[in-house]
Amino acid sequence: MLTREATPEMVREWKQIYEEKRSSMKPNRKTGAEVDEYLRTKYSVTPINTDEADKIIIENIVNNQCFKEKLPDEVKPKPVTYYVGENKVFVGIDLVSGYFCVEGSEEIYDDLFAFRGLDERDLDNFFLVAEYVKCTNL
Repeated sequence: MLTREATPEMVREWKQIYEEKRSSMKPNRKTGAEVDEYLRTKYSVTPINTDEADKIIIENIVNNQCFKEKLPDEVKPKPVTYYVGENKVFVGIDLVSGYFCVEGSEEIYDDLFAFRGLDERDLDNFFLVAEYVKCTNL
C-alpha cells in the first residue's frame, strides 16, 4: 500500500521487480464477491449499511478512470462496507468491479490486495505487479 509520495528510488525498485517477475505471472484476479466473502470469513466485520459509506466507494470508482474501467459497460457499482475488528477499520468493497479501499490498516489492505490478485491489464502496470509481489512474497 502506497501511503506517501513515490521517490525515484521506489520507482526504480518497482520497475526492477516488474522486470524480474512479470513474465512468470498470469491473471488471477478474483471478483468483488470473492473478496467480500474472504473478508467476512477471515475477519470479524460489522456491516455499516449507510448511503454515506456506500457513496465513498461509488465515488472512488466513478471518479477514477483506473477503477471505473473495471466496471462492465452500463453496470453501476454495488458497494458493501464494514468496520473490521475492535479498531473499526473501514473497508469498502465493490461487488461488481472488485475495487476495495481500507482506511486504518495497511495489513488488511495488503491481505486483500494479495487475495484479489491481478487481471491482464493490471499485469501491464509495474507498480501493481511490484506491490502484488511484495504482498504475496513471490
